[in-house]
Amino acid sequence: MSDHGRVYATTEEYAQRFQIYQQSVEKVNVLNNNQYGVVYELNKFADWSEEEFRGILGTTPSGVESEALENAPLDTAPAAFDWCQQGRCTPIKDQGQCGSCWAFATTENIESVHAIAGMGLPVLSPQQIVDCDKGEHGCGGGDPAQAYGYVRTQGGLDTSASYPYTGVQGGCRFNANTVGAKISGDKNGYGGSENQMAANLASTAPFSVIVDAQQWQFYKSGILKASQCGQSLDHAVVAVGYSETDKYWRIRNSWGASWGESGFIRLEFGTNTCGIRTEVLTSIATK
Repeated sequence: MSDHGRVYATTEEYAQRFQIYQQSVEKVNVLNNNQYGVVYELNKFADWSEEEFRGILGTTPSGVESEALENAPLDTAPAAFDWCQQGRCTPIKDQGQCGSCWAFATTENIESVHAIAGMGLPVLSPQQIVDCDKGEHGCGGGDPAQAYGYVRTQGGLDTSASYPYTGVQGGCRFNANTVGAKISGDKNGYGGSENQMAANLASTAPFSVIVDAQQWQFYKSGILKASQCGQSLDHAVVAVGYSETDKYWRIRNSWGASWGESGFIRLEFGTNTCGIRTEVLTSIATK
């Protein structure tokens, strides 16, 4: 409670949360005894019920198909690369208890794409997408594949300063006068293999991807293997880098910097871990 600022209104709520916490202790102990190479911890989700945790996993594939990105040459691709280490990522964000991961993944890709295009690194508004993209379900979930289309047709994204995050769905307050970035569309960056996907990422931008994150709740560090992860796609994140040498993808999450490896998780490279290669998208910047 001290570590995570928890205050419970009643003794009944305290008892309920403490029971959930005790169950989390058992889960983490089992995970740390059985999952070699990955470390788990009692983090800010330790007093959340399974239903509450599933509530922030708000993504399912929409079936929207995007034009394929032109494949980058494999023979010149670096063995390891990371856009965040290149200074092309905004700080880690926190979606709270809203199932808005899809809006964060879309926003974070657009931020990086804008910076890579030489137009600065804006901090953009996922709240605009949550409130205004009527083809999606706000805190009830959505898909970056459709959210990119919303941003394009709307005429861009407000800055976070002009349209701050609240973590609940409200009325649309989009202001065309405070747009921080625009896009002309999006493209699929998978390219047919994870090696090609890596080459495309290094030559283009971080990719929004959708994954199965049901086993991520208590992740602290290490490379999550395909055998430790399912294929029930439910969460949108951003692949910012990779290492073909050490066999991992570096993934940016939206659960705050206290979670995982300072807000990141590493997934095993080359094995479609957590379904990472199912929907691999990047926006196309425009002035």
